[in-house]
Formats: sequence, structure tokens, C-alpha cells
Amino acid sequence: MITKAILQLLITEERLQQSSHELVTQLLIQQPEDPIVFVKQCIQHIIRKRDIPRVILIAPPSFDKMALAKILQEETGIRPVTLEDLYNLSFAENTCRCYDANEVAERMQRMLKSGILHESGWILVDIPRNKKEARTMQRVGVIPTHVIQIIPQSTEDKTQERKDAEPCNYNRTLRGLREAYANLLIEVEAGTKTIQALGKDCATLMKIRKHYGTPSLFRIVLMGPRGSGRRSLAKYIAERFDLVHVDFNDVLEKAYLQETALSEMLRLCEHRCEQKAKSKAQILERYILGSDCLKRGWILTGYPKTAEEFKLLDMIPTLPNRVIILKVDVQTCRERLLNHPCYIITGSEHDLASSESSITDPSCKLDVYSNNYKDIVERDLRGYEENIDAIMQYAGETACIIDATGEEKCVKERLEACLMQPAPFAKPRVPQPPPTIDPMDIEFEPDDEPDPSIFDDIRTPEPKYSFI
Repeated sequence: MITKAILQLLITEERLQQSSHELVTQLLIQQPEDPIVFVKQCIQHIIRKRDIPRVILIAPPSFDKMALAKILQEETGIRPVTLEDLYNLSFAENTCRCYDANEVAERMQRMLKSGILHESGWILVDIPRNKKEARTMQRVGVIPTHVIQIIPQSTEDKTQERKDAEPCNYNRTLRGLREAYANLLIEVEAGTKTIQALGKDCATLMKIRKHYGTPSLFRIVLMGPRGSGRRSLAKYIAERFDLVHVDFNDVLEKAYLQETALSEMLRLCEHRCEQKAKSKAQILERYILGSDCLKRGWILTGYPKTAEEFKLLDMIPTLPNRVIILKVDVQTCRERLLNHPCYIITGSEHDLASSESSITDPSCKLDVYSNNYKDIVERDLRGYEENIDAIMQYAGETACIIDATGEEKCVKERLEACLMQPAPFAKPRVPQPPPTIDPMDIEFEPDDEPDPSIFDDIRTPEPKYSFI
């Protein structure tokens, strides 16, 4: 039986990968006697603490790491942890300040299992001090979400640096730490930034989790005003990544011609906006749940056009894992559309604004597309401007915005680069709040399963595990 905790965990494909990685890591490290109970409790723990950062800060000895940690504490609430903190623990039996790697790892493990940092998260300052200490901490389950290396501005006197043994020791230590945390390392160049500006940059980076691999299948929503090039870009991306290009206008046109109950409902609800929106969403859902879209992934254009349609899209089983918005000036789109006729017979596009436009065959007459007349263009562009703010507010940080101006080649490169990067680590979109249930409306059925809590006093209580 799938528990509520597991359902919550399956919010997005990206978070499932991250949570699965953390769950398997904890299973291998702790090797519990009852794996089933451990997995259940671990999933609940991951869900509660999945957005809390765990950071290791690496910087040269001359850099004031504690000052940066204090700024990050102000920005994010994360708590700095030093060697002094580890040896001041109230529950530490051994008061001997032994700086052995095993002792440091054990004390760090006990501090984290106590739960005192579960709500705030932690940032380690001058811990670990070398590769051996880092590996020891990893073996006991002290695994960060971010490892930030500060690269100071290289304006120091190289001659003096050679005489000083401290930078040499740091470089040796740095190589070991970079090797131990290669998959989590984030380099931040200090340059001429103030410590406050550097702290803000690091706080922003802490909101983004390190990528655990791209999703196996892209499910992309590509939005932009008419004339932004969204269809041609979608066709290019579909060919480049072997995706299905789902043009909602084509899907809807085919649905109108079909003799199905859903198509009949769509025709009958032509003037009932709410019911028509739900019928459109059902038609789209049926299409992208087809075998081809499920096997290859898809890129959608022409939908959603409103925030309400976006919420309906998010309620389908295979909701989009990429939302990309093309940023382009509406006036530019207007000029593209109104100067974009085609040959009547062949249908090939022809740009009136081009100086090289010439017609070799006098029988080929130019005309504009029927839906490109000025009033329709203005209506579509006005509708986009009226709804894009609400769409962006609903999408929040899950959406990526790319500049769609300039040469087509550059726009394609920006779009590809956006897809190759990790999806933004943000709170998932919530299509609608769960319905409130009045206890008085609940009817008792004899065949209903009993509340599991009634067995709490009968069966043996399950063991309680502590987590890092």
C-alpha cells in the first residue's frame, strides 16, 4: 500500500531522483535491522527536511570563513558549526580534545542525530580539514547538499606565497577535498565583491541542488507570444532530442473533426468557458498519454494560454518537468507576423521585409495567412499580454525564461543550454488546494478499512530510527 508520504515524495521527477539517492545512501550506511520501517521513516524525514541545505565551506586560510558563514546564517537561517562546537557538546562523554578524523566524524554524527540542526540546516567551517576526514564523515552518513569553494582574487605576491608554507598545505588539502566532494562542488569566485555580496551569491546557490542526472524523458511546455518562433523552436528541439512536438492547435483541430463523446462535448460547450477548458485539457491529456509521447517525451506549444489552463495541465498524470518562456518584445512579434506572407499554391514562407525577396514565377501569388490578419494578430497578442503575468506567477521559480531575440541560431543555443542544465530547484506548482472535508459529511461504511491507529496499543511498537 502506497503511503501518503510516498505520494508526497513523487511530486516531481527531479525530487524523486534526489530523494532516492539520499534514501539509498542512508540504507547502505546504517544497514538497519528492519529495512521496511527504516525506509518508511527515512522517506518521512526526507520530505520534512528536503529543502534544508547542508553546506561545507572551503576557503584559503586567509579568508574569513566565519564572517561569510554568519552572513549566510542571516540570509538563510543556516547554523555554522566549527570544531569548537563539536567539542563543547553537552552529551560528549570524552572531554579530551582529540582531533582525530574518527572522533570528529563521530561527534558530528551524534550532533546531527540529536536533531538540534534539523530545522536550520548546517554549514561546516574548517570541517573537514583533509580528505581522510571527509571520507570518514561520508562513511558515517555526514553528507552535504552543497560544497562551496571560495576562489579569492589572485592579486597576492607570488614570491611571498612561495616562502609561506601555509598556502602550500592548503593546496594539498584542497586537492583531497575536491576529490572527495567532486560531485557536489560549486566554485565561487570572490573577485572584488564585498563579503556581503559574496554571501548573497552563495545564499542563491544554496537554493539550487546539485543535479543527479537529467530526467529520462523531457516533458516540455514552451510558451511565448505569437511570432516569437515557438513553433519552429519546438520542431527543432523535437528533432534534436527525439521528442514528439505536440502543437495544441493541431490536436484541437483534429479533435473537432472526430466523432467521439469528448469531441461532441467540446462542440456543445463552445460558449461555456469553464467546461470548454476542462474538455480541452482532457483532449490534451488523452493525446500525451498516447504510447508515442510516453515512450519519447514531448514538447508542447499553444497551451496553456491562461493560468487556469496551466493548473489543469498540472493535474494530468505526466505533468511537465520543464517550463520555458520565450522573452521577446510584443512589437517585434507584431512586425514579424504582419510581414510574413506566403505563396498561395506552395505555402512556402516569404519575408516581405527582406531585400532579396523576388518572385521568379509570375504565376505564384503572395498572400498572408488567413489567421495573420491584423485584427486576429492583435487579439492573440493582447490575450498573451493579459495572461502571461498570471502564468508566470503560478509557475514561479519552476519556469526558465530565455531571451528569444537575436539570431535564430543563438536562440536555439540558449534553449538547448537551458534543457541541458538542471531543472530549477523550487517548490512544486500546486494546481489547486485539497478540498476541505467536513467531518459531519463522512459516512461510516462497514466495509471500510479500520483506522491503523487502533492497532497501536496491540502490536509491538516499531523501532525508531534517528537520521542525519
